[in-house]
Amino acid sequence: MSCFYKCNRYQIKKYEARQEAIDWQSDFENNNYSYYDLMIWGDYFRKKAKRYGLLKEFKENGII
Repeated sequence: MSCFYKCNRYQIKKYEARQEAIDWQSDFENNNYSYYDLMIWGDYFRKKAKRYGLLKEFKENGII
């Protein structure tokens, strides 16, 4: 993160949400998710994306 020492809480949480989505997506192949699991994860990331202004980015990258 480029502003690590002068970021506000919102920017830190946004960075963490983005990083969590990246980690989840990169580990996807190591899991055997059911459709229900994917629905739960999709809802989870949709809420985070909406909260931190990442909807477009998450949709473009196939997270939601």
